[in-house]
Amino acid sequence: MSVPGLHYALVKAPAGVVVMGQVNARPQSDEGPATRVTLTQSFWIGVTEVTVAQWSYFTAATGYLTEAERGGVGLHVLNDKAGPLRPGLSWRNPGFFQDDTHPVVGISFQDALQFCRWLTEREQTAGRLPVGHSYTLPTEAQWEHACRAGSDKEPASIQDYYWPKPNLPTHPVAGRKPNAWGIYDLYGYPLEWNFDWYARYPGVDVTDYAGPPSANDRNIIRPHHEMRGQESSTNRWSTTGDTQNDWVGLRLVLAVPPKPTPPPAPPASTKK
Repeated sequence: MSVPGLHYALVKAPAGVVVMGQVNARPQSDEGPATRVTLTQSFWIGVTEVTVAQWSYFTAATGYLTEAERGGVGLHVLNDKAGPLRPGLSWRNPGFFQDDTHPVVGISFQDALQFCRWLTEREQTAGRLPVGHSYTLPTEAQWEHACRAGSDKEPASIQDYYWPKPNLPTHPVAGRKPNAWGIYDLYGYPLEWNFDWYARYPGVDVTDYAGPPSANDRNIIRPHHEMRGQESSTNRWSTTGDTQNDWVGLRLVLAVPPKPTPPPAPPASTKK
């Protein structure tokens, strides 16, 4: 399906089971414990990340200014993640060349949600949304399910799916190999916002997992390729939701809105 006017294509991901925190043979401490998630509903997910052209369409329609643009606050840049914001940088000028075909970057979590709200309201008004569905960000479970195309393994030649140098600026979307479901650019830069708050996985079987109700950080997910020597769909990165970076963009899903998952109840005491 394609969103009219925006020309944003999505493919349907079936319901199924995804095991989070287990695929990577050398997981980081925050990639576990292994958690089996049953996704009870199918969802639509973007074939690519949102592009500069698509974000420009949104801002032209709404007059929206990103958090980086307001007052010229600026962006954090990839090679200086811990450094101060660079004033004047934004999605319009992230500090390197982009054209309309590149994935938009410099988007905060709140910016991404505003885009989702606008698109949902527009499509609801036009009568083009399935009942109960909204445009939103993928949960971690949805993202991993889509990244591995329902498999419990990574692709055999994972290098075919991303541009190999993480310190380079962005490239046009869909320039590498799609996965088995026809989805591009899930590995590599830029990173993508997820819906969930950042937390350790529960380590028990859960249904429609969407992270805890609250935490200190929002979650971004991507493989940390060439930084750890191992590429994996399980790699995670966290930051606060008001952070804007020249290495973070977004991908949309059309789904029943996710609900945060309460932590599992502690085991019942056996003491008498």
